[in-house]
Amino acid sequence: MSSAGPFPRCSAAHEQRELVRRTDALHGLLAAWLDTPGLTVACGHWEDGAVSEIVPEGRAVLLPARYGGVFAGVRELRLTGAAHHLHIDLGRVERLRFTLAPCVCLGFKPSFEVRLMSRNRAGTASGDWSLSLMLGAPYAGESLDQEAARGFLARACAQLRAHPELTEIVVDEQVRASLAGQAILPLLREHAGTPDGDWPGVLRALRPAAPHAEPHSAADPAILPLLREALRLPDATLVLHRERVLVEFQTELLDGVHRYEEQGHVSWQIGAQHDHHSHLSLSAVDHVLFSAQASPCQGGGLNYTVWFQTARPSGNPFQPHGYFSVTLNRPYAQGRPRVEVIEPLLDLYRRFRDAPWVVADAAFLRVLAEGPPTRAESTVELQENLT
Repeated sequence: MSSAGPFPRCSAAHEQRELVRRTDALHGLLAAWLDTPGLTVACGHWEDGAVSEIVPEGRAVLLPARYGGVFAGVRELRLTGAAHHLHIDLGRVERLRFTLAPCVCLGFKPSFEVRLMSRNRAGTASGDWSLSLMLGAPYAGESLDQEAARGFLARACAQLRAHPELTEIVVDEQVRASLAGQAILPLLREHAGTPDGDWPGVLRALRPAAPHAEPHSAADPAILPLLREALRLPDATLVLHRERVLVEFQTELLDGVHRYEEQGHVSWQIGAQHDHHSHLSLSAVDHVLFSAQASPCQGGGLNYTVWFQTARPSGNPFQPHGYFSVTLNRPYAQGRPRVEVIEPLLDLYRRFRDAPWVVADAAFLRVLAEGPPTRAESTVELQENLT
């Protein structure tokens, strides 16, 4: 974000020191798991079509940092005596999440996982992960392997106490209600010091300073200053588009973005509580796209839009990653561009374009360089694209 933004930036040297400090700490936490008997390193998601697995069998080593700058978090997970290896960028890891959740590989019995929760390009928690360390065989037949489970939970709870800012524990609701959950709960009670505690009480005792239903990053999303200014653009609309649903709010009738926090949970509301408003997960925004595409909505003219996009599809049938957008209502008057409406949007891009999570499409960059075209000029381009 440029220095012209409303919030001051930390110095580059401070950011670099913080990156090195966090990744060194994460390196130590991750390396401590590599001697776990029966450990499996799983990469990917089934919903993406593939999961790859590495079975270290005690041979995994996490090599020291080799690079500096923005790549200071890159580590190499190598198997001794084997060519196979894996590169991990700990700089993109928001925290370690110790997870007990139903797993297809275990017949939907609970898995015991250390998930490396990712940050998105905006630098905030994405709620997603691409790699996890998991117990390969935490059950003997249908019964919980008490020794394996006890060892996993002991190490997880020790890291929770030592590094609460980098770790959390989440137990899926289905696990809590399952027969396996009944066998797991007493093991967690031992570490929580709550002999008769229920699930909420045990989890609060293990991490009293953090929520467990929806962990989040305490930092404000990096996109927030840009969003606030986008909502102040003249003659614009906030648009939420999902399959068979289109919601539009005239931005001039909204009173900005409000931050709410309750018991550690942060939510973001656009619009006043007593008026029409929406709740959005700003931490899900991966990048912001400035777009100028010829559209029938503008009679063939350019549709000037600021897209707030997610890394994964979010339900918009025409812009799959388009979580929500701010778009200009009437960028033309009698076929001529309304420069007084378009120029503030162009200026918004100029002031934020240095942020790594801000991008623009080719048509928008052409407008930036050559100036806004007339509707007729854009209509010709639309017809060429359709043919």
